[in-house]
Amino acid sequence: MTIRKNILTIIILFLISCNGKKEKQGTVSESEPIIESTSEMKTESELNKDYSKSAELFVKEVLRENIRVHSFDLSKSDHPKCLNLFLNNELEKIIAYSNKNYPKTSEPDYYEHFILFVAIYKNEGAAQNTYNKIRKESFYRFSDLKGMDEVMAKRVKALTIGAKPGGMITRVGKEIYSLVETCRETPIGGNWLDYENKFLEYVTDVDEEIQVLNADCGMDKYYIEKRKASR
Repeated sequence: MTIRKNILTIIILFLISCNGKKEKQGTVSESEPIIESTSEMKTESELNKDYSKSAELFVKEVLRENIRVHSFDLSKSDHPKCLNLFLNNELEKIIAYSNKNYPKTSEPDYYEHFILFVAIYKNEGAAQNTYNKIRKESFYRFSDLKGMDEVMAKRVKALTIGAKPGGMITRVGKEIYSLVETCRETPIGGNWLDYENKFLEYVTDVDEEIQVLNADCGMDKYYIEKRKASR
């Protein structure tokens, strides 16, 4: 009987010991830090970033106190013809910036009267789809309009408006940007390549490479390039 009691006591002590270890292990596990996925956090941050604000900062550096902001009633036909390029059902609005001192005797209504156009869409996918369409249409020249259907011809004409004096079109986030260039000097002096780089510095991250449609003065179409802002 004494032996049985001793064996029973040993078994009870062993079970108590095991339970104690399990409780301690549970405590250690609960106290370990929770590691979040940095890639998921970064993706969420990028999706919430308002790139149009960055573009506005670029314009403010270029125009300073001479900045003028434009919005358009896209249901009417009196907006600049170059805007036809960005129209679709998922477009929320277009903002444009110009120098309040140019032109002096009339309201700006032509491509070269502005500094930058910003087309803002409902989401990034809608912006990407529109940019893809613009990229496809960029292969056409003005000489290709003959025989083209009316809707397509209207969009290609809108695209060629900027190709001759020059410009750069790109998509970042849910915005499409059309940076206006001319055959004259840049609004801040220097060359147009430096001017383009300055713009890209505002709307891209460090070492980020993006695709752009680019045209210099005298070209009859845009060309696809990969660009990275030199900082």
